[in-house]
Amino acid sequence: MDEIARRMAEAEHAETEEDYREAAHLYLRLGKDIQAQHGRFDPRALAAFEGMARSNGKRTA
Repeated sequence: MDEIARRMAEAEHAETEEDYREAAHLYLRLGKDIQAQHGRFDPRALAAFEGMARSNGKRTA
């Protein structure tokens, strides 16, 4: 498993465990790291930011 997939799985696990704050933090860091290495519009970065938004939405619900 590559580094990005491993980190995405880690964030997804935090979200599954209902640790939405941690999940949002992990998704945000991952998205920023992907953008820095692979460009602003890399689909994996966009997926990470979508995960962050989803986690934040669950956190405030």
